[in-house]
Amino acid sequence: MVTLLALGPAVLGAAPAAQAAAPGPATVAAYQARVVYWINNQRAAYGRGRLSWGWCPQVFADNWAIHLARTGTFYHQSMYPILRCQGATVAAENLARGNVGASAIVAAWMASPGHRANILDGRLNRIGVHAVYAGGQWVVAADFTRQ
Repeated sequence: MVTLLALGPAVLGAAPAAQAAAPGPATVAAYQARVVYWINNQRAAYGRGRLSWGWCPQVFADNWAIHLARTGTFYHQSMYPILRCQGATVAAENLARGNVGASAIVAAWMASPGHRANILDGRLNRIGVHAVYAGGQWVVAADFTRQ
């Protein structure tokens, strides 16, 4: 297994690997659920409230992860459109790309000050996560809002 994880412009370890078969919808859904589980696990460890699924951040996470995987690009989308969705007052986003499990994605975010701040921001109460497996790696978008 390759351990490649990109957070913004930084890459943590890299090695070429044979491309694995694309996972099915149930595997993708389970991966996304594990990302949310590990984020809420970290929030609980630091005395923060649990994030609940939200339609608005989910739509933005879905569209953005698909866009990043399709184009091979890696950058944050504007948070202004999310703030116009269903009365959101705060919005944030974490992105990751790599051939690692959900717990490793969240651990890498916790090791990055900006990503950690988003996960532990007590103002945030909704989350949407979308993961796409493309080119032998996961592309993950986690969008957060206060609604």
